[in-house]
Amino acid sequence: MPEADGTGDRRYLIFTLGTDDYALDAGLVRELLRPPRLTRVPGAPAALAGLANLRGTALPVLDLRRIVRPDLEPTTEPTRVVVAEAGEAVGLMVDRVVGFSGGTESFKEDGPSTARYLTTAVGPGSVRVIDLGALVTAAFPRRRTGTPATVDVRPPRDEFSDATEAERVALVSFTAGGRSYALPLERVAEVLALPPDVMPVPRAQSAALGVVALRGGVLPLLSLPVLLGLTAPPPRAEARIVVARMGGTEIGLLVDALGPILRLASDAVDPVPAALSRGGTTAIDAICRIDQAGTLISVLSADRLIEGTTLTASPARSSNARTENAGAAAVTEQFVVFDVAGESYGVPVGSVREVLRVPEVMTRLPRSSDLVVGAIDVRGTVLAVVDQRRRFGLPPGEADPRRRIVVLEAGADVAGLLVDGVSRMLRLEVDAIRPTPDYSDDAGNGVDRVATLDDGSLLPIVDASALLAGTERRVRATNKRPGVRGAGTDTAE
Repeated sequence: MPEADGTGDRRYLIFTLGTDDYALDAGLVRELLRPPRLTRVPGAPAALAGLANLRGTALPVLDLRRIVRPDLEPTTEPTRVVVAEAGEAVGLMVDRVVGFSGGTESFKEDGPSTARYLTTAVGPGSVRVIDLGALVTAAFPRRRTGTPATVDVRPPRDEFSDATEAERVALVSFTAGGRSYALPLERVAEVLALPPDVMPVPRAQSAALGVVALRGGVLPLLSLPVLLGLTAPPPRAEARIVVARMGGTEIGLLVDALGPILRLASDAVDPVPAALSRGGTTAIDAICRIDQAGTLISVLSADRLIEGTTLTASPARSSNARTENAGAAAVTEQFVVFDVAGESYGVPVGSVREVLRVPEVMTRLPRSSDLVVGAIDVRGTVLAVVDQRRRFGLPPGEADPRRRIVVLEAGADVAGLLVDGVSRMLRLEVDAIRPTPDYSDDAGNGVDRVATLDDGSLLPIVDASALLAGTERRVRATNKRPGVRGAGTDTAE
């Protein structure tokens, strides 16, 4: 064994992986955590267990067992995450932390390379020292180094960034009392699932259901069918709360279910016929024709909808109050949240052309890859539908009425993404959104940012341009292989 290198005065963190002990320079250790909730990154290598929220920052968490001991079959769950410095903060999942210890480093031949070992005064005696920088570089060779995680200062994408898009009318549609309605997208702050607890308000009007808690404040909840003079059905699992901006505050409107997000040409929007509004005002602003079959949908007036009601409410967001007190309006960005294999992802609402129900039958495309589940006709345009589970390297899902097709548009690229469900819409302050730590092998997975939500969870944000471009590359690469599917017709499932 070579002579010691004179590092006996240094401190090390001793931890275990399986039955073996390892050491890490204590100067690299920031803190120790219990295993946090992790958010999976699609396309990431097996060594990246996921992202954790560390005081508002997305912390990449690596499973050291998969890097140092890939042959080891874990028998227990990891008990600690070591937050260490490797150019930027990383979390290291370990089985158990033994403690801190001094010792003397030495070098041993370990196959074709030389490894560092630590001889400790107590404990196991000789343990291997982890070279964190070399370990991260070897495990993630495509990772860009020397790029610190900073706040993404890019302005949110303009929802109507070109002349064609500027002529479109963006609407959020839903059903209420069994009928279809819509609100202008700019009037919708977000869409939420109905919480289990709604606090009733005594002596309230018939449309008032009560209040629900929302980020440090309360949100008044009204039944939209009752406001429209319709019979309100009992809330079901697909019921949603549309948080609408009305009369200077935010109001929750309980609807039967969320419908498609629509972007219609301006000539598809007609004013309300005068005969319908004669003798008084109506809560309907416009009538839209949404397809060639002549299907109509009524666009509600957010302001006139609550005329005649006595409604007072505290702000739904405590952060809004702080922003108003500071005399500045927060810069926000709005997202559609979709679900894939139990994980939620956000996509900027400006990239979403619409959200569709999955038809019973989709037409198979000739020589298409397994990523493409078929094609559908959307108002005279043939649209390819990509299975987002397979795009993320996951097995296909089961038939489920919650599944939706999210139609994304980025420049000239348009495609439908088959997802497990579309759960809500969110409007987030840009200060809560940061770049995703660069530990993914798949640059085409489209996840380039991550948002920290108010409950402490993380929401990966998908860039539509990167996702569509990456999907096209994958489809082209797959189509070059022999044995691709032929043409035909099959069910959507």
